Amino acid sequence: MPIAKKLIVGLSALLGLFFQHAASALPAFARREKAACIMCHVNSTAPHLNELGYMYRRMAFHLPGRLGDEKSDEETVNATNHMAVGISVAYQYTEAKAGDGTKSVSANGVSMPEIQLWPLVGGFFGNFGTWSEVDASPMTNAGGEIGVSQADIRYAFGAPHLFYNFRGGLMAPEGYGASDQWLDDGNLPLMDKLAPMRNQETFVTPFGAMGSAELGIEAGLNYEKSHLTLGAYNGWTDVNINADGTPGTQSGDLRVAQLKHNDKGMRDYRVQLDQLVGDLGAVTAGYYHGTVPLTLPNDATNFWLNHFDQARLYLTSFTVPGKLDLFAGGAWAKNQYVSTTPNPDGTFTTKGGFVGANYYVMPHMTASGRLDRFEYNSKESASGYSLQLSFPHENTILILHFNHAASAQTSGPLQAGWNNDFGAQLRFLL
Repeated sequence: MPIAKKLIVGLSALLGLFFQHAASALPAFARREKAACIMCHVNSTAPHLNELGYMYRRMAFHLPGRLGDEKSDEETVNATNHMAVGISVAYQYTEAKAGDGTKSVSANGVSMPEIQLWPLVGGFFGNFGTWSEVDASPMTNAGGEIGVSQADIRYAFGAPHLFYNFRGGLMAPEGYGASDQWLDDGNLPLMDKLAPMRNQETFVTPFGAMGSAELGIEAGLNYEKSHLTLGAYNGWTDVNINADGTPGTQSGDLRVAQLKHNDKGMRDYRVQLDQLVGDLGAVTAGYYHGTVPLTLPNDATNFWLNHFDQARLYLTSFTVPGKLDLFAGGAWAKNQYVSTTPNPDGTFTTKGGFVGANYYVMPHMTASGRLDRFEYNSKESASGYSLQLSFPHENTILILHFNHAASAQTSGPLQAGWNNDFGAQLRFLL
């Protein structure tokens, strides 16, 4: 691919500049703790956390030993320690081949996909913390888009070996290891990227750091290296519901149900266990149950309900500490849908998994590879592989990713053919 080769040549010229200086962490946290990003992120590669970084987040953005220390929080309170800005510039090239051999290019150009503002983040008053994020996508539509992507309040109390944590608000899922390491949306596993297919019968699965946020509350129990999370959420919706509870006339993209007051009290529930195993690795297991109302294809005046159950298991092995991590993940989901029209009710299942590795080439430079597989209803499947490099440098992160996915199916939502996706993204954090 000629364009990819040009980028690689340009990257080679930049590498000398990238490694002349030491990297630092996410600006607000780094300034507050007077630390470099490697303190909390494996090989300085955000957002992949090490054990200390995971504890820092669970303790409402307090370091172990400082939880409940109001004086320390008072001494570090100022605007620059609790606010950050991020700007991304990206190049994307996406090529697809259909089952009949026809090739097409759906993306080839430079864009500014996102501007992020964290107006208030970090720990306060000894035990409290908050994470708020406003995202703007200036090139999404003619006028751009802007919205609150996360806004939660956290509270933690106890000792490093035994403590409790709570959070509530508009929350994104959080995990550890293989469930919490993806650097950008372009490199998500197939079990996340392909699940929302089939006429919206499934939706973006809310596991892992890159999952979509939901309104809800969570409670956590943390004992030694075991971390249990219980959550209740206000659910997902793709339906505009009128005040009398009937379907509205407009449908939207899958989004958080911020005002689901006429859906007969539907709630989603999640339980998750993060188990750290000393220097060997970590395991994350999760179960998610809920109901989502979706519109029928090409018909926004009717909707149906999808009662779903999902299970996830993620494994991370610190095979060569500080040099090589091996990881794997698996997903299973059962969907039982009930339609408001004469269409028959029924069930369908999806499952998927991945195996991969992170290789820490040198300080601040991480190379990753992953193999994926996804199955829909045990009849249709897709597989693929992905490669990724990241180069953090003093609040600037350069990300390169390449994904290839192929399906052998002749019909159905996955179709036959393949997709190649090459991307480069440069993030500036202030």
